Amino acid sequence: MARWRRLTQGLWPYLVGIRTKIVVLSSFLLLLPYLGYQYVWEMESVLRQGQEQTLMGTARAFAMGMNDRPALFTHRHSPTRLDPGKDLHAFRLTHPITLDGDLREWQRYQQHQRNYQRDGLIFNQRPYHSEQLSLSVLTASNDHAVYLALDIVDATPTPSQDQSDLTSQDHLIVALTSPQGAFYRVALSQDPRSRDTHVTHLASGLPVKSNQHETEGPTQPLPIAAKWRTTDTGYQVEIKLPSDWVGQQLGLAYYDLDDSFERPLRAIIATASTRTPTSLGSFMTPSAAIQTLIERMNNDASRVWVVDTHSRVLAKDGDIQTSNGVWQSSSAPQTRHGLIAWLTDTLLRPWYDRLLVTPPDHFIDAMQQASIYKGVQAQQALQGRPYAGWRSSDDGQAMILSAAYPIWLNNDVAGAVIVEETTNGIRSLRNDALETLFSVMLAVICTGVLLLLLFGSHIAKRLRRLQHEADHAIDSQGRVTGAITTADSQDEIGRLSRTMADMVGRIAGYNQYLEKMASRLSHELRTPIAVVRSSLENMAYTQTDPSQLTYINRAQDGVQRLAGILSTLTEATRLEQSFDNADKEPVNLNALLDGCTQGYRLAYPEKTFALTLPEQIITLEGVPDYLAQLLDKLIANAVEFDDGAAPITLALSVHADKVTMTVTNTGPLLPSDMRTQLFHSMVSVRPAHHGADKPHLGLGLYIARLIADFHQAQLTAAHRPQQDGVTLSLTWSITQITIH
Repeated sequence: MARWRRLTQGLWPYLVGIRTKIVVLSSFLLLLPYLGYQYVWEMESVLRQGQEQTLMGTARAFAMGMNDRPALFTHRHSPTRLDPGKDLHAFRLTHPITLDGDLREWQRYQQHQRNYQRDGLIFNQRPYHSEQLSLSVLTASNDHAVYLALDIVDATPTPSQDQSDLTSQDHLIVALTSPQGAFYRVALSQDPRSRDTHVTHLASGLPVKSNQHETEGPTQPLPIAAKWRTTDTGYQVEIKLPSDWVGQQLGLAYYDLDDSFERPLRAIIATASTRTPTSLGSFMTPSAAIQTLIERMNNDASRVWVVDTHSRVLAKDGDIQTSNGVWQSSSAPQTRHGLIAWLTDTLLRPWYDRLLVTPPDHFIDAMQQASIYKGVQAQQALQGRPYAGWRSSDDGQAMILSAAYPIWLNNDVAGAVIVEETTNGIRSLRNDALETLFSVMLAVICTGVLLLLLFGSHIAKRLRRLQHEADHAIDSQGRVTGAITTADSQDEIGRLSRTMADMVGRIAGYNQYLEKMASRLSHELRTPIAVVRSSLENMAYTQTDPSQLTYINRAQDGVQRLAGILSTLTEATRLEQSFDNADKEPVNLNALLDGCTQGYRLAYPEKTFALTLPEQIITLEGVPDYLAQLLDKLIANAVEFDDGAAPITLALSVHADKVTMTVTNTGPLLPSDMRTQLFHSMVSVRPAHHGADKPHLGLGLYIARLIADFHQAQLTAAHRPQQDGVTLSLTWSITQITIH
């Protein structure tokens, strides 16, 4: 804890320095990216609202282009209600189909497949099991043809030996009406010899024994192409019909015959009854005219749907993967240059890729191949109300905006237009804006903080220099030992330096006045004292009255004491002046201490002195008389405060990095508040009654410190370890001493 306290105390000036404060204040610049971030989000919200309004306007434009155009809708009469399974609708093919009976190329369209099991049974002779009989149908179209793909599960396939007898083999009935209203019924079966598909036009006069109520059809046969293939589970059939021969009704029925000798009919599974035109289900194919119209108007900018009153897709154009709501520039993207571009692409790109949600290049949308548009947008538009809404893609990677607008025909809703776009374009713009914003803000903040830090460092450097000069301008005794360098700048620091320089100059002048005051007083008072002394001496020679002589003697004693005070006042000044002319010489500290100790024993016979010297001879460059005078002051102080409990000890000791000379006496301890001021001028710790017969001006230890400073030594005072006296120590660095 103490170590941590010392560490924090050492670091505290730096923690609360100008540079730290500037860095803290600069941190408020981080509010700029936050505010910019919020602004970009607000802009994204505004752009989304604008995209919604624009998309609704686009849907309205498409709808207006198809309003009151009967040719687009009259030949596509929609039933009042759809019967799921019976009413069929074709989706638009996006890839060509090869008519070979292999349904693997239809795998991409499996979401449009309709499965018929128990719900498709028209006739059944035995208990039904879906694994024994089922029918799956895919209906598609392009601009020229209608394609049918049937996957028939039949656990007991029954081929025939006679291709002309449909009643002896499994077969398929295709019934439809043409755009002109003609009714066609065609039977398909597999040729047992060539394994090819055999086509029988029932409406042209070829009867089916299992159905005695056939309806006569047109004399021109239906141009149908088909491929029948036997599989491990049953049959696969592909059928191609010309689109201009297919009307609005269609039915498919599979006849499953027993493989016994009589070949009886086991079951019929169908999309609808194929006996009469009225029993067929409705059939809808995408409109080529509407498809051409929306392709010309859309230009692949959005995904556009046109649906009928039952939400069946009449036409669709555009890919939602590329419909991002942002116009793309036709020119090649320009390579960015400069510091911001380098900073963004080199240093910040990994962070942006991690923090910002990048729009995906591809996402999953099950509606892409839908033949029925399922959504509240279409429902609202088919009720005559424009509607826009948001939905998430199936994988949650994109948000899709849909705007629907009704199509009117004779004041009735004939369908609806749904226009869709993603927000990926806006998200990309948002990310670009955020990247540019953060890069620019980071560069601005770093530059600003660096400039502020440099500016703060410059100010701190000037203040530290001013502080250093101020600390060394006045020493611990209040004397001016340096000068303040004035600055030419006109700012506050420059004016402060000039003010402090002027203040130090005034203090230096005042100190010189104080230092010379003792000499002036001594010079001015010596003559009056001499006059008084000579007058008293003359009076003593001429006075014969003993009572008057007593007063004269007292006056002479007072004059003598006053002369001593004046001599003491000028001693320090004379000593400092003599330092300039003093010549240093090698001084044997051992001999000096030994000789001085002998003299002290004679000068103070009532005191006991002890001397401790090392075995080595210690030599110092100095002035012997000054060092002896220093010891005299220390000994005089020790004698004056010594209580006689132990000898006054003089010692010289050698340590690893220093040499110490000490004077120790027992007696009263130093006041705790005076230890640092003990060696100042005119400072005394004696009680008022102590040594009242002698004047004490507090100059003895001050003179000792002057001599110690002249010899580059440190003079200190401390209590004895036993706390029963005081030790005065004079310490030199080992580099200043020669040891023999």
